[in-house]
Amino acid sequence: MQQQPVDKTLIRIYINDRCTQEQLAMIRQYLRHPAYEESLQEWLLQDWQQISGETYTPETDADKKYKDYLALVKPSTPVKQLPRVRWWKIAAAAAFAGIILLTGWHWQQNQQQRALREQQWVQLHNEAGKRTSIILPDSSQVYLDAASSLRYNKNYGVTNRKIILEGEAYFIVKHGGRHPFSVQTNNLTTVDIGTAFNIRYRNTEPAIKVTVAEGAVNVIDQKQPVAGKIATLTQRQQLVFDTGTHNVTVHTLSSAENIGAWRHGILAFRKQSLKEVAAELERYYGISIRFARPELADGIITTTLHQATAGEALDILAMTAGVTIKKSGQIVLIQ
Repeated sequence: MQQQPVDKTLIRIYINDRCTQEQLAMIRQYLRHPAYEESLQEWLLQDWQQISGETYTPETDADKKYKDYLALVKPSTPVKQLPRVRWWKIAAAAAFAGIILLTGWHWQQNQQQRALREQQWVQLHNEAGKRTSIILPDSSQVYLDAASSLRYNKNYGVTNRKIILEGEAYFIVKHGGRHPFSVQTNNLTTVDIGTAFNIRYRNTEPAIKVTVAEGAVNVIDQKQPVAGKIATLTQRQQLVFDTGTHNVTVHTLSSAENIGAWRHGILAFRKQSLKEVAAELERYYGISIRFARPELADGIITTTLHQATAGEALDILAMTAGVTIKKSGQIVLIQ
C-alpha cells in the first residue's frame, strides 16, 4: 500500500481545538487508514524530539489514556455514549499518547544502539607490500598504502565521518551529509572542504604531510592550548607539519600529477637519502633492505619508478646511487 503524507498544520490545528467538521473528518482518516500510519509516526517522532530536546520522558498518565481509548473502542461492559465530537477528541488523544509511548521506546532503543556503536570500531591494516581501495559507508573512497592502518567508528555516517590514520592514504570524499569528513593523524585533524587529498603520517618520520589534489582542506592542530586552524590548503598545496616542533611550512607543487601517484605504481624521489628511499621500497614491495656500511645510507638520489617490479626498482636504485645490490629471498643487501 502506498503511504500518504499527513497535513502537519492540520494536526496542530486539531490539537489546539480549532478545527472545523471537515478538518475533523480528515483527522479521523489519519487515525483509521493504514496509508497514513508511517507519515503520522514520523511526524510524532519529530515533534516529540523537538519538544523534549531528544530526552525521552513519557507522560505520567499516557498509559491510562491509552487504556481509556481501548475501553472506548472495545468496551467489556456497556459504556455511556459520549457526544460524537468529544469521543473523537479522547480517542485521538489516547491514540497519540499510545503512539508516542511506542515511538519513544523505539527512540530509546535506537539511542542505546547508537551509544553501543560509538564504542565499536572498524579497523583496516595493510602489511608491507599490500595496497587496498576501500569504499566507506558514505561512498567516499580511500586508497590505503602499504604498511598503513585506518579505523573509523561504526556510527560513521550517522553521528560522524571521522577517520583515524597511521601511514599513508589518498582520499576522494563524497560530499553531502550532516557531518564533515575529517582525518586525524597524530596532532593534526584534516577537514575536507574539497574533493581529493593525500595524507602521509608515519611515526618513524619527523613530519606529517597533507597534500591537496583537488578542492581544499582545513588543517587543525588539536594539541594547541585552544585547537585551531593552522592552514587552508587548495589544489597543489602541501603542508609539512613537524611533529616535534609543531613548525608548519606550506608550499605549492609544480604539478598535481604526482599527488598520490603511489596508487598507480609511481614512486618519485627528489634529493632524498638512500636510507629514506630504502624504507619506502621496503614498505612498497614487502622486502627487507640492509646496508653493508652505515655511510652508504647517506647517499642522495633523485629518481622516479614507474610501475616497476621489486627487481627493476632495485636495479634502478643501484645504477642511480652507484651501489651494488645482492638479493637473497626477501632480504636485500646494499654494498
